[in-house]
Amino acid sequence: MNKNARLFLSYVLPSMVGMLIVGSYSIVDTIFIGWSAGELGLASVAVTWPLVMMFGAVGDMLGTGAAIIIAQSRGSGNLRLARLSLGNMLVWQVLFSLLMMTVVKCFLTDILRLFGATDELMPGAVRYSRILIYGNLAYMLVTGVLAVIRNDGRPVLSMWLMVGGLLLNIVMDYVFIFPLGGGVAGAAYATVTAQMLIAVAGLAYFFTRKTALRFDLQMFKLKPKYLKNIVVSGFPSLGNQLSIIAMLFFHNYQALKYGRVDGLAAYTFIGAVESLGSLLMTGLALGVQPLVAYLYGGGRHRRQNIIGNMGYYTAFGLGIVLMCVSVVGHDVFPAWFNLHGNAAVLAAHGLVISSTAFVLLGVIRVAGYYYQATGKITDSSLLIYGDAFVALPLCLFALPLWFGLDGVWLAMPVSRVLLFLFVCYLWFGRKKRRPYKMQHFSARR
Repeated sequence: MNKNARLFLSYVLPSMVGMLIVGSYSIVDTIFIGWSAGELGLASVAVTWPLVMMFGAVGDMLGTGAAIIIAQSRGSGNLRLARLSLGNMLVWQVLFSLLMMTVVKCFLTDILRLFGATDELMPGAVRYSRILIYGNLAYMLVTGVLAVIRNDGRPVLSMWLMVGGLLLNIVMDYVFIFPLGGGVAGAAYATVTAQMLIAVAGLAYFFTRKTALRFDLQMFKLKPKYLKNIVVSGFPSLGNQLSIIAMLFFHNYQALKYGRVDGLAAYTFIGAVESLGSLLMTGLALGVQPLVAYLYGGGRHRRQNIIGNMGYYTAFGLGIVLMCVSVVGHDVFPAWFNLHGNAAVLAAHGLVISSTAFVLLGVIRVAGYYYQATGKITDSSLLIYGDAFVALPLCLFALPLWFGLDGVWLAMPVSRVLLFLFVCYLWFGRKKRRPYKMQHFSARR
């Protein structure tokens, strides 16, 4: 195995494992809430998830934006810029957290109704979300700190912090929900407590001698011009989170319209399988991103392209494997979700159709993160936001007009083909496009 392959695997494998762990958080909460509060509790929490994801989206934008700049700065040897980026990211995360807490608290019931909370669900949804509102800083800090640790050359440490967070979440869920009898509110307290402990552990890393980004007061000198470049670099990451919200909303609406309750139940299963594949692909892309950003910052473009191509080939191969597993197990997997009768038939049939999206999903995901890491923010944003608000909605609303419920299942594969054609255009039609320049980031070394 050559040095490029070893470097690639040392980042990609921990990142993929870490993303699977992140996906397990919601599963753990769902299991414990289901045991303690039943279907009503689950439904109450379900309507709050878009709100929780919005906190994560802002944290991801600031965290990933700063992490990319830090990786590029490390590659070029500009450690002062990397340190200033970290300090400004943390300060802005605190400020954005306070702003979002104030706004959401004032309009909480209106926001929850927008996300589908009925009079029956509102009490549980309010109890759960109020706790998360006060703890939203923990979400932001974890997202940002883990991204910076990974881009600081410590992907394995980032992964183990995620593992620790999951284990803490399981223990806290049990303690707050059962011995303390907290119910839905207990699950929220457990999640916030676990996230805050991991945030503190992650921040502690920057007090050690294992990093060149050790904390000092000069790092936290707040300058709006740093925010501009962090937001620009992280803007595609915000779109990744918003695209998940959009995908769930549009799919749920169309599955219910064309398949009624059984169709929606079938999509719940298909969506879970798609989410698993999407997390793996995102982990792959996140593993490639810091390497590409570091090499790009150091001007080592040939090696940067080698790592990028390894990401594309791996994503394509992984997509084929995921598709084959889905097709082979399409009759078995629905039973794992307790689907029976017509819902199970629809789910099995829909999985065969929708799983073909895996083949191109990873290639598109890697492309988006690759362009983000190399300063081509416009291309990355067009790819990500074009998916969430153009390609996927267009396919979801057009294809069912001809194919009914099958059109809903076809939307993901067809939209992936459209996006892949756009990626090909970026590859071959705009190769000479100049990347975004961090003009205000001229900190002296």
